[in-house]
This record gives sequence, structure tokens and C-alpha cells, in this order.
Amino acid sequence: MSTIFIGDVHGCAQELELLLDEIGYRAGHDRLLLAGDAFSRGPLPLRAWEIICETDAEMVLGNHDDRLLRQLNASLQGEAVEVSGENQRFTLDQLLPAAEPLCRWLRQRPLVLEEADFILVHAGINPELGLKGTTRQEFLTIRTWPPVKGVVGPRWHDVLAPQHIHPLIVFGHDAPGGLVVKRLAEDDDLLPPNILGLDSGCVYGGSLSAYVLEEQRIVQVTSTQPEAY
Repeated sequence: MSTIFIGDVHGCAQELELLLDEIGYRAGHDRLLLAGDAFSRGPLPLRAWEIICETDAEMVLGNHDDRLLRQLNASLQGEAVEVSGENQRFTLDQLLPAAEPLCRWLRQRPLVLEEADFILVHAGINPELGLKGTTRQEFLTIRTWPPVKGVVGPRWHDVLAPQHIHPLIVFGHDAPGGLVVKRLAEDDDLLPPNILGLDSGCVYGGSLSAYVLEEQRIVQVTSTQPEAY
């Protein structure tokens, strides 16, 4: 069995299928783990959901997933749905046919998956307090440390206290930061990474990135998106 981590899909289902083919994903055999934000912004959110169902993928909750869950819940209950812009309306409309099973699934998504070989979170962890001291909001949105408005500044993983470094921390969320591969021994490229950021901005025209744990292999496919959604 291969353990496959994939960064923020953001509704880029075509790239997700291409990436699974490139990896050589084997349905019913390999384990697929998503870093969150699977649906919003991109062109094919419903197809992304279908692929998740077909592969029995696991996922940690992302900030876009958290908002989407609130919107879908409101729609199912016949309440007014707060959306910001045409993109959110498009994502919501596309996913309404699958609203009930998708809501059930999203409610069950954890903020963190912690196992012996890895920690998977959406945005990151508190670099001073570690995993146990990380708040819900930090799991969903942390990027810089200390926190600043905007996306410019030192990243949380740049200042992560040594006692909080795990054998492998995998995260998404930070498209402006791009692919992140950090090792405790930075001069030894033969060692596996200890910190791995997999949001390489596919929905913005970048690439969709994956990491195959057992092979220590990064796999990427180029985005087919002509522009940011």
C-alpha cells in the first residue's frame, strides 16, 4: 500500500485525475490523504467530490471547507446563504445536488490526522505551543508567525520550535508560499523531509502536488486552469 498526500485541490478535478494517473494510484489498495480545501474556487467541485467518493479519500478540514459546510447547511435548512462573490455562488450551486452526503462527510473531517509516521493539517500548527496548543482557527488559517494581515512574512514552519518538529508534518493552505520541502539536515537531500507544504497553487495556474510517503517521492502535474477562479 502507498500512502499518498495531495495538496489543495480547489475543484481542479481534471488535474487531480491526471495526478492520480501519474502517481499510479491503485483504487482499493493505496491510501489517499488530502490537505483540505478540495472544492472551492475551481471549475469542477462536483467531480472532485465524486473522485473523493470513488477513492475513499481521507481529508483534514480546510478553511474553505469550513465555510462551504456552513453554506450548504444553511441551504439545506432553507435559510439565507451568505456568499461572497460569484465564485462562491458557483461552487455552492454545483455542489447542491450532493449537499446531504457532502455535509455528512465534511462534519466528520478532523482538524488534524496524527499517526506514528506523519501529522497532516490544513494550514499548520502553532510554532511555539506545538500541536496540542494549536487552536481551531490556527489549524484552518495559520500562515505567518507572528500573525500579520496579508501573506507576507515569516512562515510558521520557519520558526517552529525544535521540540515540536515531528518526523513529518504535511500541510496545505499556503499557495503564495508554494511547494515547501524542509529537512532537519538541510544538507542531505537523501533524507526524507520533515516539513512538507503541498499547496502549489493549482487553481491559480500553478501545479497540483502530491507526496508518496513510502517512496519519498514528490509528484506534480501542471495546472490546466487558464486563470484564477
